[in-house]
Amino acid sequence: MGVTRDWIPKQIDKFKIFADNLCDRASVNALKWHLIQDEIDKLILLQKKFNIFYKITSVKNTYSLVDTQNTRDARKTYQKALRNIGIIKMKMNNFMTDTDKMACGINIATTVFTHATVVNFSPIINIRKLGELNMQIIFINPQTNKVCKPKGQAGMMVTFGFYKKGNLEPTENECTYTLFLSKSFSNMVFPESAKWMMFVGFARYINTRKKIGTSATQFFGVVS
Repeated sequence: MGVTRDWIPKQIDKFKIFADNLCDRASVNALKWHLIQDEIDKLILLQKKFNIFYKITSVKNTYSLVDTQNTRDARKTYQKALRNIGIIKMKMNNFMTDTDKMACGINIATTVFTHATVVNFSPIINIRKLGELNMQIIFINPQTNKVCKPKGQAGMMVTFGFYKKGNLEPTENECTYTLFLSKSFSNMVFPESAKWMMFVGFARYINTRKKIGTSATQFFGVVS
């Protein structure tokens, strides 16, 4: 696998410009890009926290070591959330154009990844309840009937749609709760707002170039 520069700027002032831009665009276009509003709201709270500390430490000779550490700690959590939004919710987002992604600062180049097949099959799904709002998803390779990923696949993309009993289940394009799972045994947590609703899920393999498989496995359940 090739190596490329980090797509998130290291220098703190450039990081702030990059992060503010991504947050602003994600906030304005959340509905259009089918982003999860709860996640965007949490990201904006992290943005505000970081910006408060950044403002203090950006003024020369007026801040303490504690202020510096607060800024570093706030950035660490904030940057992790930015990576999650950028890689999982934006880079593979079919509702965003490449122009949209580049405007957000997302690196959409595929040349840094090992070339791999875009598979025309999808995983067998087994789900287990772990606790309130918690579920484990087990992905089985249909070619081997083993709990393993096919060669060249980085993981699975799973999208969920929630609906009330008696209503039509959402189509895959209408499912907006999206997870990227790299392990064949993966735990997940449903949003509180979905409790006691029915869900429909669609699972597809994603290869090492972040290309999504052409086939999806559909599965159903109840959030409890």
